[in-house]
Amino acid sequence: MTGERPDDRLSRFRLDPYSSEQLYRQLYRALRAAILSGDFSEGEAIPSENQMRDQFGIARTTVRNAMALLVSEGLVQQVRGRGTIVSHRPISHNIWNFGSFTELARRQGLRPVTKMLEHRVDNGELRLVRARGLANGETINWLNVDTSQLDLALYPGIEAYDFAAQSLYEVLRRDYDRHPLRSELLLTVVPPSDQLRTVFGPAPAVPGYLCASGDVLDADDRLVERTSIVYSPAVQMKFATRWGRDTAPA
Repeated sequence: MTGERPDDRLSRFRLDPYSSEQLYRQLYRALRAAILSGDFSEGEAIPSENQMRDQFGIARTTVRNAMALLVSEGLVQQVRGRGTIVSHRPISHNIWNFGSFTELARRQGLRPVTKMLEHRVDNGELRLVRARGLANGETINWLNVDTSQLDLALYPGIEAYDFAAQSLYEVLRRDYDRHPLRSELLLTVVPPSDQLRTVFGPAPAVPGYLCASGDVLDADDRLVERTSIVYSPAVQMKFATRWGRDTAPA
């Protein structure tokens, strides 16, 4: 033990050694959440390897692997003589139209339609792949294909549900007391695949489809699900970005 005091800004995070998610990824998500929420300011050093090792009861290798992910994302940089320094300037991003597809459709008075493409248990996780659309009379406009990966240790028995007929988030809240609150997503473009062509129709003359992938978290920054959503070219989204007074771009 080094005798360094625990950092209160990390005290709300817990690492679960029994989770199917590796410890270094749990630590990475915790540190990432603390940085993105502004707990650690730009130019500030985050806790040292020894301090995090003692605070979370983990190996230094675990800390280093988590740091490598943060460095690769550009959230921190390692400076000789200063430690690991936050290089991220907090910006608030809102993506309109992301959330529970079923609940969004109902709020708009539309009838959601779900087609199950894959329902499989593998390595302690339930993998769901669903095509999501809106019905207009006899016509269905398919809007996205979403993939959900759920840890069966968190949701025992969830593989028995029919998520072609039930809302995943409603089930998580009602039966597992897991309340999705926010998401951390990476936007990329994925090439057309046979599965996407089947759902969306012939591929348009574009490089691919917009894909939002990442983690959905609850109010305690616990992982709810890993998700990947590929959008039809017919879907339009609006992005809103807000800088705080102290974080406005130069």
